Formats: sequence, structure tokens, C-alpha cells
Amino acid sequence: MANKKFVYFVSLSSNVPYVLKKALKNAEEENEVSIFFDLDGARVLDKRYMKIMERTHNMDLQQLMQQAMDKGIKFFGCQMNVLIADGLELVDGAQLSGVATFLETAYQADAVLSY
Repeated sequence: MANKKFVYFVSLSSNVPYVLKKALKNAEEENEVSIFFDLDGARVLDKRYMKIMERTHNMDLQQLMQQAMDKGIKFFGCQMNVLIADGLELVDGAQLSGVATFLETAYQADAVLSY
């Protein structure tokens, strides 16, 4: 059983590595963690973006995201941002959600953090 529920809202893709590390730490402490990617943050849910991050920042974002998913962290992409992206190829394991729908999850969380 989870100790606490954490919800992260990520609106800047540049914050994703930091958020993932914090989320992993919370998940390792047996907490339930969900991350909602909105605006620019939703770009990281595109498989092509993962390859760009690896080339330009020498960072294996895909491995970090896989570790997070293996720990049970749930990824949600803003339905509106993902649908308007041209040809976005959603990473495996991520789900789409509208902001209004996801707010129910946020209301039930012990902590809501925005990056």
C-alpha cells in the first residue's frame, strides 16, 4: 500500500530529467506517483524527442523514463497537446488524459508539484 500520493505537473520539457529523478525517489519510498505532461512538457512523450535528447544533451531520457515506469510511476499526456502535435509517436506505457479528468487524481493527492 502506498504511503502518499504525489502528482507532478510538467509544463517544461527541460524540467523532465529533474522531475523523473524526484518521482523515482518518491516511488522507491513506496509512494504512488503520477506525472501529467502538459504544454512543452508533453514533447517528451514523443519517441522522436527521446532520440534528440540523447544526441544533444548526451542523456538517456528513455532509460530514465523506463526506470520510472518499472517503478509504477504513471505517465499522462495532456490529450489536447498530444493530439495537436503533428505525427507524435507516443512512448509505450503513457496514457492520454484531459486536464479536467486528471484534476480528480490531483485532488486526491497528498502533494501536487508543478514544474
